[in-house]
Amino acid sequence: MVDINWLALAIAVVINIVLGFLWYSPKLPTGKIWMRGVGLSPDHKPTTKQLAVAMVLMVVGSFLMMFVFQHTNLAYRDAYGLDQANYKLTVVDGIMGAVFTWIAFFVPVLWGSVAWENKPWSLFFVNAGYYLVTLVIAGVVFASMLPAAASPGGG
Repeated sequence: MVDINWLALAIAVVINIVLGFLWYSPKLPTGKIWMRGVGLSPDHKPTTKQLAVAMVLMVVGSFLMMFVFQHTNLAYRDAYGLDQANYKLTVVDGIMGAVFTWIAFFVPVLWGSVAWENKPWSLFFVNAGYYLVTLVIAGVVFASMLPAAASPGGG
């Protein structure tokens, strides 16, 4: 099995963070909907401490999410014997992996905020959309940057 591609992982983490800043920016419609959905006023400014804690959690969370997602891509290739065939993941593999990961692990959890926390559906769609877009981009990055597995016998 091929090892984790740390450069691809770093790129996916940075893209996830940058996309998050843009997606949840109060200047964009998604950010305005999100702020309204979580009960923040448009002029809300976090304290320096709140911002620092949020940044650390975002970086660590982004790393964990992308690390596991890349590992899932590698495990998929291994589980189906694609390593033995020297198979190179395609962009379609990356996109499909992203969509199935999103449907299985993100959508049900985000539904919980609507069902149990009385959050509006608009907040669900903003958050679910963000995770879908970031996973699809990461899936494309991983599929593009993960090398084909070495054929058995090291050749």
